[in-house]
Formats: sequence, C-alpha cells, structure tokens
Amino acid sequence: MNHRHFKQILLANNITPTSLSETKTALQLVRQKEKFILEDSAKALTHNKKILPIGNHYTIEQYFEEIKNITNQYYWLYIQISQFEAFLRTFINHRMVNAYGTQWHLDPVMDDLNDFKTNAIRSLQKPSQALNSISFGTLELVFLNGSRYGTIFEKFIKKEKILANNGKPKYSNKDQIKGLFSIIRNARNDICHHRRIGDSIKSNSKYTKKRMSKSDVVNALNDLKILLGYDDRFDVQLIQLEYRDIRIGK
Repeated sequence: MNHRHFKQILLANNITPTSLSETKTALQLVRQKEKFILEDSAKALTHNKKILPIGNHYTIEQYFEEIKNITNQYYWLYIQISQFEAFLRTFINHRMVNAYGTQWHLDPVMDDLNDFKTNAIRSLQKPSQALNSISFGTLELVFLNGSRYGTIFEKFIKKEKILANNGKPKYSNKDQIKGLFSIIRNARNDICHHRRIGDSIKSNSKYTKKRMSKSDVVNALNDLKILLGYDDRFDVQLIQLEYRDIRIGK
C-alpha cells in the first residue's frame, strides 16, 4: 500500500485524518492491511445509516471499528468454507470407496485429471491422502468431471430440499451445481490470497458481468451444504478477533 491507495480508500470515502499523527497512523494501516478488507470496511462505513459522520467527515476511529467488524466477517466466512471443504473431501472419499474400492485414486476412472497421474499421488496408499494433497479446484473436478458425477455423486444430492417458486427443485442439473462451486472456489481463493472477492471470477460466465458480494458467497455455501447433506450443528457460529490497543499517532 502507498499514498495512492491511501487516497483511493480513505479520502475517496470521506474518511479524513484530522492531524499529522492520524495521517501517519492511517498510512501505516493501508500499507499493512489487506486491500479487500480496507475497501469493504470503507463501503460498510459509508453505507451504514447508524454511523454518522462527525463534522461532515468520518473519523479514523470510526474506520478502525468497521475494519474490526469486516475482518471478523471475512475470517468467519473463511472458517465456514474450510469446514465445508473438509466435509467435501470426506464425502467424496466415502462415495468413491464404495464404488471403486480402497485404491480408487489409482483407478483408470481418475485418468481425466493430471493430478492423479503424478508419481506423488500414485505413491500414496490411501485415497484420503490423495484428496488431502490436491487443491480445492481439483477437488471440485473430482466431484463434477466425466461420468463420476452422474454415476456416483448425483444420486446423493438432495435436490428436493431446495425448491423454486414453482415448487420444482431449484437445482436440477450439473451446471447449476457447478455454478455454486465456482462461487465458493473463487471466494476461497480470494480470501486466502488477499484478493478482492469478485476480481478473479473467470471460470463461470454467469458471474463475469457482475461483482460478487459476500451474500452471494454465503447463499451459495448454504445451498451446497443443504444439497450435500452437511450437518451445520457443528459449525463455528461466531469469531471475535481483536487488535492491540490502537493509539493514534503512537
């Protein structure tokens, strides 16, 4: 981060330091904090009707408070996605073991994925180890590619649990399921790699014409959980991250 980002994020959103010490603290903040959190915190501050500017400007203290809130929201979302990812790896393994045996990661049915052709994967004794060695994107391909989806996984999807307004299943084909995975994958990658959610959505044309919001991610994740029979009783419901006491200009 630099002075340009400082102007883009703070000053453009009417967040104005009132002294040299506040300016130094704010500059240090934008150098160090993830840009997507800084931007979303500014947006949350300026759109929150309960937060009123002081003297026609928002203060640095008000902005810090929103950064705390947004940081907690994004880390909570990452935890939610991580818990679902752990479930998905187990879900896939159990179904594949039942269909292809305890060495399914070596079966020709996996030859469509290059990751499963590597010596590193083929040297593993358990398919669960193979699943834990691949990225979320490849995990998604294990679930959706080729005949595996139609012959192994589709029958376990609880389509009747989510209905559209006409009373028919909202998700009735693989492309719709793929769209949900696309949202989760890109959100996961953006959060993990400190990119703004929505910037890197390229794989699904449905999402290239609009920016993806946090609510899009939450809704897609909830729908996937329902469709796959995920038990959310064990989900983390709240996290509360705190910073050290921030003294302006110190």
